[in-house]
Amino acid sequence: MLDQISADYEGEVAFVAVGGSGTLAATGERANEWMPSGRVLWGLDESQHVWSLFGASGTPTTILLGPDGEVVAGWSGAVGEAGMREQIDQLLAGSA
Repeated sequence: MLDQISADYEGEVAFVAVGGSGTLAATGERANEWMPSGRVLWGLDESQHVWSLFGASGTPTTILLGPDGEVVAGWSGAVGEAGMREQIDQLLAGSA
């Protein structure tokens, strides 16, 4: 889902996926499998610094940042495509 959404918002929103465990090679394999377009940036947070910074305790966790880098919305667990699109659209419209 994230790979498709990233296509629809290309040029407007940057998408980043941060793995929290495993090896860089295994994380890369999953990223290539789940996000084959290459539009979603990804990395491995071996130190759990990014996860801790945003209070992520498991996967999936989604954090939506505004253009100023401030957290606009966040949720743990699966969020449906419609919910994610709604949050992004509100942010882009300036009402998030």
